[in-house]
Amino acid sequence: MQIACPTCRAKIATDDINVSTDVALCRACGNTCHVSEVLGGTSSILASLVNSVVPPSGPVDLNSPPSGAWYTPMADGFTAGATTRSWAALFLVPFTCVWAGGSMFGIYGTQILKGHFNPAMSLFGLPFLIGSCFLVSMCAMVVLGKVTVSVHGDRLAVFTGVGPFGITRTGSVSEFKTVSEGFGLVSMNTNRTSRVIRLEGSRSMAFGSALSNERRHFLVGALKTALSGYAPSPIFVSRS
Repeated sequence: MQIACPTCRAKIATDDINVSTDVALCRACGNTCHVSEVLGGTSSILASLVNSVVPPSGPVDLNSPPSGAWYTPMADGFTAGATTRSWAALFLVPFTCVWAGGSMFGIYGTQILKGHFNPAMSLFGLPFLIGSCFLVSMCAMVVLGKVTVSVHGDRLAVFTGVGPFGITRTGSVSEFKTVSEGFGLVSMNTNRTSRVIRLEGSRSMAFGSALSNERRHFLVGALKTALSGYAPSPIFVSRS
């Protein structure tokens, strides 16, 4: 469902509507507005909007993780994680093989076969090379990627990547007061937003945009136990 911006009357995309904070962003004019005001307080319409954009809610059972997620209790904390595997791989992997493979062979492979370096063609191919690297990294994430959250005492570590390769962000549990599912900026170039896990406090941290709604909701539940100062100790459970 879409709503119209009260300033310029442009349609506001569902991804730019955050029902939990009652805020919507218009990409056409850059203004924000309150969802409830735009909908005129019509509860039935608001309920429909909530059902279409809000991820799973309610308590999380750490003993019963969704498929592709896991939780391991430890003496001083826990490790929880979820895979970023997605059905998008069925399209993305073949597309990358054709697009990246074709462009890389046509621009650089032919030079290698001929044994002749062409500076102009090589420079021309740099955007294709960068694009190919980006596509390959996306393929790796939708096939083998994972997000892992580790809490040991007051130490927090969030890893996003494939195997041992990726980005690890660290901090202190005491730095954060709340954890929730919200919207975060995915790309600085396109200003595209996506659902993320948001840790807020004396500093902010957002991650998990590549996770499914169920897996993201599960990690939020695990993090809430850390922020509340109580981490239950179920038997190790993993669902792949």
